[in-house]
Amino acid sequence: MLNSIIGNLARPLGTTEDIDQKVYSLSSHMESKNRGTALFSFLSLPSADQADVILRLNREHQLNLISWVKPADFALIAEELETSEFIHLMTDIPLSDVSRILELTSPPIAADILKNFSQSDSYLLTQHMRHADEILALMSYDAKDAGGLMTTSFLSVNQSMTVGAATEYIRSFSYTDLDDVSSVLVVDDKEFLVGIFNITRLVTAPLGDPVSSIIFPSIISVAADTDREECARIMERYNLLTLPVTDEFGRLVGTLKIEDMIFVLQEEATEDMYRMVGVDEEEKLLGPIWVSIKGRFPWLFINLITVGFAAGVITLFQSTLSQVLVLAVFIPVIAGQGGIAGTQTLTLVVRSMALGEIRKSDSARLLGKEIGIGLIHGVMLGLVAGIVAYYWHGSEYIGAVVGVAMLGNLIVASISGVSLPLILKALNIDPALASAVAVTTLTDVIGLVLYLGLATILLPVIT
Repeated sequence: MLNSIIGNLARPLGTTEDIDQKVYSLSSHMESKNRGTALFSFLSLPSADQADVILRLNREHQLNLISWVKPADFALIAEELETSEFIHLMTDIPLSDVSRILELTSPPIAADILKNFSQSDSYLLTQHMRHADEILALMSYDAKDAGGLMTTSFLSVNQSMTVGAATEYIRSFSYTDLDDVSSVLVVDDKEFLVGIFNITRLVTAPLGDPVSSIIFPSIISVAADTDREECARIMERYNLLTLPVTDEFGRLVGTLKIEDMIFVLQEEATEDMYRMVGVDEEEKLLGPIWVSIKGRFPWLFINLITVGFAAGVITLFQSTLSQVLVLAVFIPVIAGQGGIAGTQTLTLVVRSMALGEIRKSDSARLLGKEIGIGLIHGVMLGLVAGIVAYYWHGSEYIGAVVGVAMLGNLIVASISGVSLPLILKALNIDPALASAVAVTTLTDVIGLVLYLGLATILLPVIT
């Protein structure tokens, strides 16, 4: 009764300020020893907000809440936490309590969490779990593959059944076990996947007909080692709510649900975005400072080295710059425009590659299109920059150098924005892996060589 009342009272926290206010209020209740008020206030929140709130409490209050909240309720919170966050919260919690929580958590999430415990602790945690076999099976798969994300609790019937027998079999499941099933998988005696039928066909078919007469034999499935991004693309392309997963022999071992794929697409998009700029995917905006430093510093250090190349280019043309100091004014203009243009192209290419929209045969056409875009942008922006340089310093030669350098650098930016991710993919390296740093370096170095080299050639007429 209390849980239903709390469920009806649950209100989402809309903003960070709301969450901070709830954390302050909850901490005040706990400091005042108002356990009942604090617990009711916490449980009245949706599980996603509960996860945000408990992570922001001090350690003493976290431990209190973990001991007060029922395992079934905390299992819902665990579904909203990152693996590292859950393990941090469970530090110093008895393994028996952790086991009770994980037993009530969805098997894929429990498997991901248990992979981060030591082998001995994982063994102890699964000893008394009802679904230990299912969780241990999932732990054998990579978390990035279909096997690591699938659920092994699914509804299937044997193809030898009649429609009536299949109906009675499905009715034997409870409502919660069915979990809004709209279609049923069909297997043979050896658990090989042979087809699928929807509930509508089942309830409208004669009871004495064999199940094999109502199945759709052409069914889309994936192997357990299929990358989860590929699974998400397949479900999106074919509008699937459920995607069967088979082992290496074709036996049905699990299913993927559309809600899991929505999470995957969101996570992969975030991961690609972070990697492009050299940020660790585990970093949280208000998380521990050392996590942020660990994730960002390596790429900042690499960027420092790459920027050194650009500085080295400038030193090669010290003589030119010393004679025509005004050339230095336009260095950040040339370099900046190239970096932005390259990152624009790079972002579109990496996203399209992640969604499977680019085939190997499309590479030449894509490169040609982006070179054309770079050429048009280069002409327009080069004219603007050249005219400004001319009227600013009264030299048509400086205007020409700035304009031509701008044109050349934007073409280089387009080429590098397309070529770099394609080359990385051919080398089996994630195309999003700090590509923005590499593209910016290329445009800086090549743009400066073009700009200052052209100025050196025209130095007699400029001076």
